Amino acid sequence: MDYSVRPARFDEYDLLPEIERSAARRFAAVGLVEVARAEPTDPEFIGAVGAFGGVFVAATEDEDLPVGFILVGVMDRAAHIYEVSVAEDHGRQGLSRRLIDEASRFAGAEGMQAVTLSTFRDIPWNGPLYERLGFRELDRAEWTPALFLLHRLEVERGLPVARRIFMRYDTE
Repeated sequence: MDYSVRPARFDEYDLLPEIERSAARRFAAVGLVEVARAEPTDPEFIGAVGAFGGVFVAATEDEDLPVGFILVGVMDRAAHIYEVSVAEDHGRQGLSRRLIDEASRFAGAEGMQAVTLSTFRDIPWNGPLYERLGFRELDRAEWTPALFLLHRLEVERGLPVARRIFMRYDTE
């Protein structure tokens, strides 16, 4: 199947939580049942990212139906990936990589020299994937103020923060 990556249309925002639910099911297989069952990103937040950042989808070429998405905003002079999800039945097609490439293009177009994200260190389609794509783990001394706030939110949400890391990709 062929796919394209493009900006999401406003009328597609309501489709993205179901894609996220589908992608999250994989976490149950690695012992993170609570992550697999978590509520997806709120459509209002998606709308805010669309207004102040970028919402991009991977869509099937034939039906132009979104099957993956990335939410990227601006935090502390870097593009920050809030979420990247690909529906389970469209996984392993390189769509996450293509969406991350789009986030890098967004960063460049906005004059930012880096892309950051928060992820699980030890899950193959998280930290190890991003490392292969050129991201590096940030030491705590490298965290920006916004990353400290995000860390606090992850603690409050009950995520296993000992397994979480912040990563950065320098676009230049």
